[in-house]
Amino acid sequence: MALIIQGEKTLVLSSGGKDSILALHKACKSGLRVDGIITMLPEDPESMLYHTYNVIHVKKIAESIGIRWYGVEAKREEEERALERALERLDAEVLVSGEIASNYQKEKFDRIAESVNMKHFTPLWGMGPSEVLKEILLIKMDVIVVAVAAYGLGEEWLGRHLTEESVGELLRLSEKYHFNPTGEGGDLESFVLDAPLYKKRLRPLRVVKTWEKDRGSLEIQELVLEDKIT
Repeated sequence: MALIIQGEKTLVLSSGGKDSILALHKACKSGLRVDGIITMLPEDPESMLYHTYNVIHVKKIAESIGIRWYGVEAKREEEERALERALERLDAEVLVSGEIASNYQKEKFDRIAESVNMKHFTPLWGMGPSEVLKEILLIKMDVIVVAVAAYGLGEEWLGRHLTEESVGELLRLSEKYHFNPTGEGGDLESFVLDAPLYKKRLRPLRVVKTWEKDRGSLEIQELVLEDKIT
């Protein structure tokens, strides 16, 4: 783990999913000065390195938090180089990402950060799946499932919120069907509608479900920011 110094200018690599948004919250709690969110917009819808579902809406998350958003297009043949070029231009000191156990992603982002003289901070690294999910519930993040691709997860999971009940069910199903309950690796993907740092919550207005054989996704076609109810 990189030595993190409070106040360092920080960018969070986020697709809007639960892990990277939880990592963002942990980075702020660690005293880092989060300047913005960087979201990769891959040309390849099956990208192994970046998530693709609903990533364009991360701009609304950044707007809600009150930080900058940087959307970066990445061609199929240069996904790593696209991030590297963006980080060179944005000139920050720390890159935060939400890896939990994926050596494939962590090693690539370690290398990219090092190549531009940045530290790579992964505050969720080594946490157990149930630990991650319980912390999401503890800090009252509002998370919906936007894609599933694992045996045991059916169409009824698309658009479902992660609550104490659904997390318990998810953990039980993961034991039975042997998938990763955090979704790392593509078994499940999510989008965060509300979290402690959000000044306004996000509400989807129009969504479209797609289901093919044993996998599916939820496309958020339109969403708005609205005041939180206190």
